[in-house]
Amino acid sequence: MASQSSAAGRPRAGSATGSASDQAVLAAARHLTSRDRSLVRAVGEHRVLTTGQLAALGFGSVITARHRLAALVGLGMLRRFRPHRETGSAPWHYLLGPVGAVLLGAEDAGDEKRWQAAVRADRQLALERSQRLAHLVGVNWFFAALAAHTRGAGAGTELQLWLSETGAAGWLQGRAAARLAWDGPPRPDGLGVLAEHGQQVTFLLEYDTGSEHLAQLAGKLPGYGRLAAAMAEVDHACPLLLFCFPGPRREQAARRALAGCSDSPALRIATSALDPEQTSPAGPVWLPLLPGWAGGRVRLCALDAALPDPWAVYRAGQAVAREQAAHAHVPPPWPDDPYDDDGSAGPAPAA
Repeated sequence: MASQSSAAGRPRAGSATGSASDQAVLAAARHLTSRDRSLVRAVGEHRVLTTGQLAALGFGSVITARHRLAALVGLGMLRRFRPHRETGSAPWHYLLGPVGAVLLGAEDAGDEKRWQAAVRADRQLALERSQRLAHLVGVNWFFAALAAHTRGAGAGTELQLWLSETGAAGWLQGRAAARLAWDGPPRPDGLGVLAEHGQQVTFLLEYDTGSEHLAQLAGKLPGYGRLAAAMAEVDHACPLLLFCFPGPRREQAARRALAGCSDSPALRIATSALDPEQTSPAGPVWLPLLPGWAGGRVRLCALDAALPDPWAVYRAGQAVAREQAAHAHVPPPWPDDPYDDDGSAGPAPAA
């Protein structure tokens, strides 16, 4: 049985998949709120979000979310489909719609092609049928759960940054481009910055569904080790590396594999076994990967204090070396004297 798609949001075969007239955008824009625009952008940035995830991002109830999302599908801002399940029914999965692509292109002057490519029918159909769909939805639940936590926690708590796999790779490349020119940065599933009551943590996410062999999982650490070294060279601290597992047995086995990797001491790693649809990743669910750690599980924002930066001393030494080098090349406060035969610099002789 094929997945169920919304007729209002699915382009006809052979139609132009990424086109929508300016008139359609203008007509739809009259009905949009700032929340609508934020949700359309979130779907565009993260490729697919479910009803529950969008409710977590911007609504007080799932029922309200369903009604508003149906309206956005009707306006062409979003498309939706429902994957087939052997038992029960899956939630609606929302993709960027053709009118939504034009809206985002208009808001991001000069970036229209990016959004038009995102609504090509072949790409969206491939995503619907992809074996990685469940993984992508799981990654997005992780961040949607953090966003829901911050909405309910009040002032002082904020998900300041949420980047997709592509966005995270670009963020890392921008901070260590010269040192990673040949290998390129690793590609975590996402990157986030969470602030909570005076604490802030920047993290990379590896979302594990249990499909990879443990050797493959541990094989990712050398790339992250190179990233940490490259970032230290330019005086950047490497973000925390979080591994989220589907269950405690998988977590325990993975921790042994990760701890046995020679690159793990150069990284700040924490693990958890949780379903982010049910349990907030912001809570005390993270176990630092440190020899002899006996502090139990800690909150996400407390990991920065629990996991000391293994590159801190090196970065401090590099900063001192740069400062000394800068002082060694500071020119004297007076210009060179053209009348000084020995070429030494000094104040000009009195007239």
